[in-house]
Amino acid sequence: MHAHTGFETRHDARDVLRTHRHDGAYAALVIDGSHLEASADGPIDCVPGTLVLHPRWHAHGNRFGRLGAKVVNLDLGGDLAGDALRVLRVHDAKEALAVFTRAPHRLSELIDACHAAPTPTLQPWQHAFLRELERGECDIASLANAAGVSLAHASRTFVASHGMPPQLLRRELRCRRALRLLAGGLPLAEIAATSGFADQAHLTRTLRAATGTPPSRLRQQIKSVQDAAGATALQ
Repeated sequence: MHAHTGFETRHDARDVLRTHRHDGAYAALVIDGSHLEASADGPIDCVPGTLVLHPRWHAHGNRFGRLGAKVVNLDLGGDLAGDALRVLRVHDAKEALAVFTRAPHRLSELIDACHAAPTPTLQPWQHAFLRELERGECDIASLANAAGVSLAHASRTFVASHGMPPQLLRRELRCRRALRLLAGGLPLAEIAATSGFADQAHLTRTLRAATGTPPSRLRQQIKSVQDAAGATALQ
């Protein structure tokens, strides 16, 4: 159950929020206006009725439309937090707003009643580029050359669609993979190697810079969230 009701944020026309990271998981419901949210998940067209469930430590930027936007936010906990971004459309915006502002304990019901939002549209060459960014070791210039685009074009395109240039996007994708692996019992050195980091020290520096917390403590926090979700499910 959520202890607090939703809180509203308003954004002016054409406002831009540079890529930033939220420590906690939260839900965002677009009430009025619109904005484009750009992250490692790709571009999200956030129109009225869009419900975005952000996992903990999610990094994204926002570009607001000509009318600005009004958004209601609600902290997430337990099994609703999840470890991946979810983008949904509500069936009744007024009912959804009432849940956020007066009945947050009904959020799971609201989520179950939603339908999935359209998936982000990317240029065809971006899909293979993204796979190689996360898994491969090729330098960015070589990836651009293989995709048939210039390095400058690749950088501009990913800044527009994902809010960050390829090199930063590679780091973000690898951080996400490491965070997912921390939920298991693999040694940190193995997580570092599997996630594409040079060594455990490189993993530690990068995750500390991204989240403010070293991997060992992040693992404890992730386990606490999992235990809380399990306890909730048994009630």
